[in-house]
Amino acid sequence: MLETTCPENTISFLNDSVEDLLEELSCNETSVLVGGFRITNNTDRTQTFYPFSSTVPLERNVLQPGSSKDTSGNYILFNSSRNSYVPKLQEVDPTGQYQFGTQGNQTFVSGINQFF
Repeated sequence: MLETTCPENTISFLNDSVEDLLEELSCNETSVLVGGFRITNNTDRTQTFYPFSSTVPLERNVLQPGSSKDTSGNYILFNSSRNSYVPKLQEVDPTGQYQFGTQGNQTFVSGINQFF
């Protein structure tokens, strides 16, 4: 966390215009800086997935319902069925935001649009 404080009777070496530039980054801004995407589990089940790219090795990740995680990669491998094992490989934007969802017996990953 980036915070500037000035106790009473002290001199700040930063003028007001510079202090206005100092602020805490949001999780979205931080994710872009470190080069990763955010994924949220919006299902009622634990989701296991494997993000990877040519420079990011395949690594097992587990998300509990309602939780989110920042991770790296250009692809995500996950099980697209709630009843059996049906692996699905999906390309992702390495700086995007995604969510797991379900429809019937199918599990899917979809992008989340943000408007600034």
